[in-house]
Amino acid sequence: MQTAKVWMNGIIQTYLPRWRTAMIIVSARKNFNNPDVLSSSGHIFKEVDLDSDATIVDISSEQNFLNRLNDKKVLFLIHGYNNEQDEVNDAYAVIEKNVNLHMQGEYDLVIGYSWPGGDRGLEWWQSKSRANAVARRLRFLLEKMSGVTSSLDLMSHSLGARVTLKALKQSNLSSLIRHYYCTAAAVDNEVLEENEEFSDSLSKVEKLFVLHSCKDGVLSVIYRMAEWDNALGLFGPEDRAYILNKAKNVYVANCKKVVDSHGGYKRANSVYQYMSSSINGNIQRFKTL
Repeated sequence: MQTAKVWMNGIIQTYLPRWRTAMIIVSARKNFNNPDVLSSSGHIFKEVDLDSDATIVDISSEQNFLNRLNDKKVLFLIHGYNNEQDEVNDAYAVIEKNVNLHMQGEYDLVIGYSWPGGDRGLEWWQSKSRANAVARRLRFLLEKMSGVTSSLDLMSHSLGARVTLKALKQSNLSSLIRHYYCTAAAVDNEVLEENEEFSDSLSKVEKLFVLHSCKDGVLSVIYRMAEWDNALGLFGPEDRAYILNKAKNVYVANCKKVVDSHGGYKRANSVYQYMSSSINGNIQRFKTL
């Protein structure tokens, strides 16, 4: 296959034909791909062909990565529990395709994050522990990304909500993220309320959107078995009145009509239309898609 190579920002950038899907992936996994072990050397940055999982460019440093983000409108993706790297890549390819289709012009770059969320269905507690551990690393990266981008939005799935909310909680900066789209959140449904685990995370985002579906079989069965509680991504926040009256930057979208599985958000056109509406106009605090 023909490719073009251009020297820019100290690295050779390879451009693939436009029918191929390329994305910058920031990995906290050992050797970039290990689903169970954190990298001991910080983040690894690569541009990846999401179709073949091949590396296009090794981005040699965090600074070179940040240079690519300068004054860009960025959507940052954070996956959830139980994903091999190729599965992460496949999911991100679907999201990027739908963002480009339904949200044209809203973002200059869609960037993916990879963390060791496990690759087996029965390692919830180990993956939850690693989600907490990687949050500190992510916190510092988000602070640097926020400092160079024109706007920084974030979209998480499942246990990626814990990675994200904990990173935000640990930061001392306010309004790190413009819009945070929190889909199928595998955290307890009261965590955003006063004095709960992630109440302090809310000041770090301009707007936080909770997208939930009662048809999520993973959260209705596996999460309940593990945590003995309802997940935020199943029925939304536990105390609607508190969110409505006190947490004024939290918006809630009931996706039961358009999402019927744990991973269904990435393929639901209505989700991207909702995201676009959230950027371009007024949006209801509580809405059914």
